[in-house]
Amino acid sequence: MSTQNNPNLNISNDTWPPFSYPPSKSTLHLLHRAVQMMGKLKLTTPFEPHWANVCLWPTSRGLTTGVIPYKSEVLSVNLDCIEHKMIFSLSSGKMTEFKLKSGNVSTLFQTFLQQLQLLDINVVINPNPQEIPNAVSFLEDSTEQQYDPNLATSWWRILINSYRVLEQYHARFNGISPSVGFMWGTFDLRDARYLNIPVDTSKLGYIERNAMDVQQIEAGWWAGNEMYPKPAYYAFTYPKPSGIEEIKIQPEGAAWNATLGEFILDYDVVRNSPTPEAMLLQFFESAYQVGSKLAGWDPKLITSGKPI
Repeated sequence: MSTQNNPNLNISNDTWPPFSYPPSKSTLHLLHRAVQMMGKLKLTTPFEPHWANVCLWPTSRGLTTGVIPYKSEVLSVNLDCIEHKMIFSLSSGKMTEFKLKSGNVSTLFQTFLQQLQLLDINVVINPNPQEIPNAVSFLEDSTEQQYDPNLATSWWRILINSYRVLEQYHARFNGISPSVGFMWGTFDLRDARYLNIPVDTSKLGYIERNAMDVQQIEAGWWAGNEMYPKPAYYAFTYPKPSGIEEIKIQPEGAAWNATLGEFILDYDVVRNSPTPEAMLLQFFESAYQVGSKLAGWDPKLITSGKPI
């Protein structure tokens, strides 16, 4: 359906729209659980190191699972943040969808499962949210939440514009780095760079053991949470090199956050910059240069990002 034929669509032209965590909490609660439901379907795909197989991918309208093999077909589930719906499609041509709206997670989950049943897809989905402190099961989460379409669209627009910058950053690394993707557990867009040097995982839980088993440097964006109730960009080196918290990185406004244990650059600093893309790229690259130097990574892992 084209925008011209649907005058009810309200698509902001603001590339870096205003966004605040507190008034968005209810909408984000529903979105986070919706993408967790999508992501749990990807757990049926072959495991890749560091959970690379479970990422969701940004699209020109929202997020997608990409193709998920099912029997002799493939399934795709798309979150549409322009028309605010979830679309389920099989390679056989069968499709079904439902609108995102205010309500509770329990109803959302039942509706999600009904779409799979309509397509004759029989899978078992663990109803317990992952990587969410004090999470309530999808089945029992009956608290009414308000879904604000404008806030959802703004969240997605920030995500895709952050993705454009992360793609530039991603292209300059000549080492192990899966595609930039959206992690549905922690609800963040991330780029991860790995050095195949094992680290001790004996004290980590199941998810972390399979994600944090080698040295890595990660950067990304999230919309905020209770620990840091502001949308922000982050970057960290793991294991944390000694003294990294004492080093000043660029741009102005970026700082080490002792509570989170990583560098933070608030979204509003980027948004209010005359050159937000350049500022954001500078943050990612500056954090990498500091972390990789302290961790002893080979400087030759950074390239121009262009073919010879």
